[in-house]
Order: sequence, then C-alpha cells, then structure tokens
Amino acid sequence: MNNAKGQNLIEYILLVVAVVLVFLVILKPNSGPMSESVNRTLNSTINMIHDVDNTIKFQ
Repeated sequence: MNNAKGQNLIEYILLVVAVVLVFLVILKPNSGPMSESVNRTLNSTINMIHDVDNTIKFQ
C-alpha cells in the first residue's frame, strides 16, 4: 500500500514537470507560437485603430 502512494507521488511530479515543459515550449519568449499569435493580434488591432483614425476627419 505504501509503495502505491509513492508511485502516485512520482507520477504526479512527472505530470507537473511535463506540463511545465509544454508551457515552456509553447510560450518561448521570442519565437514561440503563442508569442507570434499575440504579436499578430496586437498588430491587427493597432492597424484597425490606425485605419479608423485615418478615416475620421475633424473640422
């Protein structure tokens, strides 16, 4: 019974390590897919604001 608890603990630790590694791969600071997606979203938002600003004419 005690051995099973130790095995469960090791399995949970391995699971947490695997999840952390997946997040590190996805969230690479400069070249990860999540970073690229956030940059594309921000750029498209800024471009839309710029387009709206260009169409407004103040009199």
